[in-house]
Formats: sequence, C-alpha cells, structure tokens
Amino acid sequence: MQKYSGTIDEMVACNRDPELRRNLRATILEDINSTELRMRLLYAQLNALSPISLLPTELLAHIFHLLRDDRDYYEDVPQLPLLSAVTHVCCHWREVALSDSSLWSAIWDIIPRRCNQQWLIEMLSRSKNAPLDVNLDTPHTDLLHSLTRHSSRISRLALSGLEDGGALRNLLETEAPTLEDLDLRGFSVANPPIAVSYNPSALTSQFRLFHRQSSRLRKMHLYNIHIPWAYFPKRTLTHLSIISVSWSTTLEPPQLGTLDDLINVITNSPCLEQLTLEKCLAPVSSQPTLMAQIVTEMPRLRQMNLTGPSSSVLHIFQSLHAPVLRDLVLRFIATNQAEAASWPTVAPSVLSRFHRTRSVTIKTLSLEVQGHYADTKIGVRGSPSLVTPAVPSMALDETFVSLEFQDHLSNVQEHHEVVWLEACTALHMVELKSVHVFIPINSDIEPPRWTQFFDQCANVTKVSAQWHGAESLLRSMTPRDPTPSVASQDLDEPTPALLFPKLTHLFLEELNFGNSYSEAGSIYEIVLKLVERRKRCGAPIKELNIYDCGASPDEATSLEVFVPKVHCDPDEDDELDMDG
Repeated sequence: MQKYSGTIDEMVACNRDPELRRNLRATILEDINSTELRMRLLYAQLNALSPISLLPTELLAHIFHLLRDDRDYYEDVPQLPLLSAVTHVCCHWREVALSDSSLWSAIWDIIPRRCNQQWLIEMLSRSKNAPLDVNLDTPHTDLLHSLTRHSSRISRLALSGLEDGGALRNLLETEAPTLEDLDLRGFSVANPPIAVSYNPSALTSQFRLFHRQSSRLRKMHLYNIHIPWAYFPKRTLTHLSIISVSWSTTLEPPQLGTLDDLINVITNSPCLEQLTLEKCLAPVSSQPTLMAQIVTEMPRLRQMNLTGPSSSVLHIFQSLHAPVLRDLVLRFIATNQAEAASWPTVAPSVLSRFHRTRSVTIKTLSLEVQGHYADTKIGVRGSPSLVTPAVPSMALDETFVSLEFQDHLSNVQEHHEVVWLEACTALHMVELKSVHVFIPINSDIEPPRWTQFFDQCANVTKVSAQWHGAESLLRSMTPRDPTPSVASQDLDEPTPALLFPKLTHLFLEELNFGNSYSEAGSIYEIVLKLVERRKRCGAPIKELNIYDCGASPDEATSLEVFVPKVHCDPDEDDELDMDG
C-alpha cells in the first residue's frame, strides 16, 4: 500500500469520504506498526551497546536466579510479581528468562494477599519440565488442583494455612517420584486439623500416600495434619516430624493408628537422623518395661524430640538404641495419677540409659520449674568423654538432654524435688562446670537438699539462680561463719563441706532483693552474706551478674566490696554466658 503524508487539514477533508477514510486509516496504522518495529529494533541495537550486554547468557541467568531467591524483594516491590520485572526490561532479558525453565520452578508465595494465583499457575506453565520447589501459604483450591497435574516433578512441597482437605487429599494421592521434602501445615490452632480417615480393615482401598511412588522422599513434616502411621513411607526418611496442636489431656488424641504402627515406621527407617513427635501419641495400656521390648538400632539418629503421655514417650525411647544421639528432648505428660507417680523412676532410667548409649562428660545442668502447673524440667549439656572407632565424627559434637514432666491433672507441685534428686543421683557429674536453677514458685527445698543434689559437683564454676524459688540454693552455697562463737566451738560439730568450692561466677535474675522468703532475711542480705563469707573462707566470687532483681545503687556498691566485678542490670541485648 502506498504511503501517504498530508496535513491535518487534508486528513479532515479526506474524512468526508468513507472509502478514502478507510484506506488512509489502514495506511497510517501500517506506518505506525512498522515504525514501532523499527523503534524496537533501534532500542535493541542500543541496548546491545550497553556494558551489561557483554555478560554471557549463563551469567545473566544466574543473576536472575539470585534476584528470585532474594525474598526481601517481596517487601520492596509488593505490587509486581517478582520475575515479571525481569521479562520487561528488554528483549534479550526476556528471551534469556523465558528460555530458562528452572528460573520459574520456584513457586513461592511468601505473602499470599499480594500474589495472584493466576500468576503462580503461569509460573507452573513456564517451568516446563523443571523440578518444582513449591512453598505456598494458604493456597487456593484451583492452585492445589494445578499442582496435582504437576506432582510428578515436585521436588519440595511446603504448604501452610491449609483449609481444603479434599484438594489436599487429591494431591497426596498422586504419584510423586521426585519428591524429597514434604512440609504440610494446617490453618491454625482454632481450626480442626486436616485429617485422613483411618480404617485398619480397608488400608489398601482407602488411601495411598503419593500412590506409594515417593522413593526419594527424605524429609516429612506434618503440623496439625493427621495422616495415619500405616500410610507413611518406609526406609527412605531421614527427617520425620509430626506435631498436633489440637490435643490435650482432656481430649482424645488423634486416631493415627497404634503405637506399634508408629514404631514400625521408625524402625523401618534406618537412615532416620531427626525425629519429632509432639502431642500425637496415645497412652499405652500399661507401663512398658525395658526387658519386654525389642530394641532397634538407629545408627544415624542424632536428634529426638518426643512429647506425649509418659507411657508412650518412655516406650518409644526404650525401643530405640541410638549411639550417635546428640539432642534428646522428652516431655512426659501425665494422663493419670499412675504416670505422675512413676516420674521419680523414669528420670534416672532415661538418663542412665542415655549415658550408657553415649559416654558423655556432663558440663552443664539445668533444673527448672515452669508454668502454672509447676512443670518439672531437667536439662543436661555435655561433650563426649570417649572417642572410639565405632562412633562417627558427627557424634562428637556437644550433647544436650532435656526432660520435662507435665502434670496438668492434679496440679501437684512437689514432684520436682524428688525427680531432681533421683536424676542427679543417676548422673555422673564429677566434671560439671555450670548449674542453672529456675523456680518461679515458692519452694520447700531446704539447703541440705541442694547439698544432696550436688554432693559430687566439686568443679562447678558458674551458677545461675532465677526467680525467688531459688533462694534456698543461695543459702546452701553460703558457708558457715568462719569465726564461730565459743559456744559453737564447744559443740565440736564437724564443719559441712562447702558447696561448689570452685565457684567464681554467680548469675542472679528476677530475684527481688527487697523480699524475704525465709528467716534468713531478704534476698539482698542472703547474697551479701554469701559473697562476704565465701571471700573470708578463701572461695571468693569473682564476678556477680544481677539482672532484674531491683537492686539499688547502694546495694550494688556494698557487694563490690567483696566481688571484683559486679554487673547490675546489664543491657537486655547482653547474653549471660553460662556455657563458656
């Protein structure tokens, strides 16, 4: 078509002829299109002359990956999908981005209200056949259906805020041959958990997790998602975590199968390295004994965290032999009076068994009472004391053991004293260096009792006392007056051994200096007497840290007479080093 150029007035004149108007419009539109193409070509040529165009295609694609992985970008540019900006810079950048399918394989939705579900579906399309890394919060049902169609290439699946149990079940029933990491989280504590019904008589016809095609699955984390044990994969798992937030001692535990089903999953996972089971266990009918159980070797298990009825937690722990176990956290919940009454024997049994499994030199001991119901907690931290060829190098790290005892039925507060005594008796604490005591309730523990707890701990150099229940511990560390009266000398009474004779660092927190909890006087008077007498008997405190105790400047100055370093109310950002 012949190009036409004319003035505006000539165009207006031609507008009166319909045929001429149509021809001229077509001519002008063609000129516009050709001009736009020419402009794009000129801009492309101009962009090719910019220094950044010298970057190789592989390096430019790598930069795009780094941009995609920068999650702070969501906060900086909330109105624009993360990778959309890359494809609109220039033709070359768009070509590089769209030709790299792995760039679109990270289906992340960090802030759900800002990300269009259709955009995520478009990313699924652009990722082509690349392995998918899916991390979505509150995914829409349509998006779950789209994921179902791409399940064969999902390598990591993390879904939180789940509400649609039907769509999730459909996704879990598809084949996932490349799936390595599964992380599913229910919506909230207030909502009922998403559950897959359990019927032992119809296991084969009801539900098949990933159609039993998940041979690469290594990590499995379920939070308020109830899937029966019998459906779990075996032999491949290295990390298993099941947490239920809807269970309490007043409610029935989730119906996930028998304890034997669960132990079967664990013992048939020889590569298991981390195991977490919280409030998903039902109590066993009777307290199991160690001799009656079959103990399975778990050669790689390094971390174990169990929370549930005392009988079930003890049964699982005693069923496993883990020579490289490094972190052990057991929370025993009393579902009846018999379980609470068994705690004095449970604590030394667990600790002695753990010590036999791994020879550990205990460096730090923590004794705590927590919560309204006076939950009892024992924490032990140490390092391996014996290195043998049978113990891999990964087992030589620091070891941590925590035992918690929760009695939410009887509100009995006297459990902690007898549990602590039995536990301390069972532990070999000759090399103990640090002690932490946390008691936020009024305690009836008398100073001689603390001496029983720590009679073998002559090498302790650091003690932390927190809350007013630890007041009697301070009195137990105070030596008798080194200048006794004549009357007391006539009695010829043996002088008791000084508790913690090598103590040099004392940490006090949330002990109200002005309050009195015994006939010994206020907390301040007890502390002053402690540091004064220890200095006079040749076992001085070298550093005293006082935090949130209401100590006045005059009281701090008085303490400095007997302690070289006194830190009163340090900054909140300063951490008290109890392990160094």
